[in-house]
Amino acid sequence: MKQVRIFIVEDEPLIAEDLAASLEELGYQVCGRAENALDAMAGIATEKPDLILMDINLEGDLDGVQLAEKVNGKFRTPFIFVTSHADKGTIERVKQTRPAGFIVKPFDENDLRSNIEIALFRYANHLDASTTERTNGDAEEFVIADSVFVKEKGRLVKVPFSEIRYAEAYDNYTKLFTADHRFTVSATLKAVADRLAGPPFLRVHRSYLVNVQHITALEEGYVFIGDQHLPVGKTFRDELMKHVRTL
Repeated sequence: MKQVRIFIVEDEPLIAEDLAASLEELGYQVCGRAENALDAMAGIATEKPDLILMDINLEGDLDGVQLAEKVNGKFRTPFIFVTSHADKGTIERVKQTRPAGFIVKPFDENDLRSNIEIALFRYANHLDASTTERTNGDAEEFVIADSVFVKEKGRLVKVPFSEIRYAEAYDNYTKLFTADHRFTVSATLKAVADRLAGPPFLRVHRSYLVNVQHITALEEGYVFIGDQHLPVGKTFRDELMKHVRTL
């Protein structure tokens, strides 16, 4: 289970430090910082953050709005403006870049958290038309690139596909298991399987979906993921063996 990674673009060092401290306090990871558009583009390309927080007034030839236009053209990364510029002219320019949020300085942690959560929520839905909000149960999940965002206790937590070992059906809910955590998603196993369709996930039973990369052993009627053994349905066995190399 990994933290949401955020890149900061801010040319005032004290504000950048305050922003970084607030993000870390809220449980996010600051994966990089830049003071101008040129360094920001290089850093974003290298770090591939989940979200960008950017000021409008920046050092260099390009301001934050121009940087946002370049981010839209090259990356599929949501961004939030954090700025003291909220005049009508600036707002009109900002609107054209379709930001995921807009925070006026001085900000507080509630503004920061709510904007980030909403931005990730909306972006996950935008990426995949089949991704829908789940509003019941202990957790909610949203597909994004090679990860899934799972909402748990009011926060969106990023879980890479590679860390999901298997999923188990519980009536109209599904439990996702990693090595050290269990998430409850308010969706059927079929809905989860459809959303995670294709390698490395494979349905092995009407009640189980497994990540074949975590399979440690097979025996008649069962697949092992570490110490956990899961049943293999007869109708799923042939498809499972197609994804297992044997000598």
